[in-house]
Amino acid sequence: MKINLYNDSRDICHVTVIGELESFSEENTFLESIEAVKSKTLHITFLDANILGNRTVECLYQLQKNYTLRLFVLKAYLFSYLYSLGIYSNFVASKSLMENQTEKSCNAEPEEVKLFLQDIKERYGYDYTLYQIESITRRIQACMLKENVRGFKQFRQAILQNEQLFEQLFLYFSVNTTEFFRNPEVFNEIKNKIVPYLSTYPNIKIWCAGCSTGEEPYSLAILLNEMGLLKKTQIYATDINPYVIEEAKNGLYSLKNLEKNIENYRSSGVKGSFMDNFTVKGDYIEINEELKEKILFFQHSLDGNGILNEFHLIMCRNVLIYFTPLLQRKALENFANSLERNGFLVLGKSEGILHNNGYDFFCDFNKAYKLYKKIEE
Repeated sequence: MKINLYNDSRDICHVTVIGELESFSEENTFLESIEAVKSKTLHITFLDANILGNRTVECLYQLQKNYTLRLFVLKAYLFSYLYSLGIYSNFVASKSLMENQTEKSCNAEPEEVKLFLQDIKERYGYDYTLYQIESITRRIQACMLKENVRGFKQFRQAILQNEQLFEQLFLYFSVNTTEFFRNPEVFNEIKNKIVPYLSTYPNIKIWCAGCSTGEEPYSLAILLNEMGLLKKTQIYATDINPYVIEEAKNGLYSLKNLEKNIENYRSSGVKGSFMDNFTVKGDYIEINEELKEKILFFQHSLDGNGILNEFHLIMCRNVLIYFTPLLQRKALENFANSLERNGFLVLGKSEGILHNNGYDFFCDFNKAYKLYKKIEE
């Protein structure tokens, strides 16, 4: 990370941040730099950052509120994240990376896409070869349209040569639709049927796979806290997308979705007040530190073979639907191997274990809500 500061003839202080603010000390350096010049009119530009820490977010929010600030960002993800928290910036869109296009169609044949995914695996280390080809193709086409690219062959070549463009495609591949206590009837069932089992253990270990921006693991933490079990619980929360992991670590959420989140909370059967778990920070809220401390967020891909731990509960909702049956089975086997004896698995409402040999590893606990129990060995 590098910070450049200079004052122009109008006495405007220009602050340019090159690179991500990847550590506590780098964030401190930025905040100290801003503290020294915050009385001036500021133009702050983030050239490479996709996500910012919660202290930096709060600094920008206060600068925007109390001082003269113009903010510029070059990454679409950061622009969207800040906007959701009530921080307004100028998105500096890059020029289309495609010029002199000769192809006229965005269409790509399945075999072409499969070869492309293999190239991505070899070039960047992300394996999408066992994802459903129709879903992946739709996301490729959406990215091509955004980048104003018509020819798949040219797009493929540019992706493999330009890491910045691959970064945009990677975000299209990552599906991040979530909310607090999503499908509250499932949380109600977990509360009434699974938590009583969990309470019998001296320590509780939970894995939220495909955690997105953190609403699901935080919802579990809220539920367990209100039932007096959080102190003996450790929640592991993983996602393939490193940007949503950092967003989840921040624990900052827009007030725009508050009404829906409160409605879900009440419908889940959890008592108390939803807002008791947050601090209001203007146009956004921050999850309480006692909840953050019980969740370990880290990047992880479900196409690997590694067993993470011996868990009592694994939640993986609305992720397997994007996998082929082969990868679904592989993930289910890994889940089974990562569960304690009699451990539980919760899938999404459109998912199941019937068509991917999942009954080799699990039996129904509540089929209507996609709750399964590991088969005793």
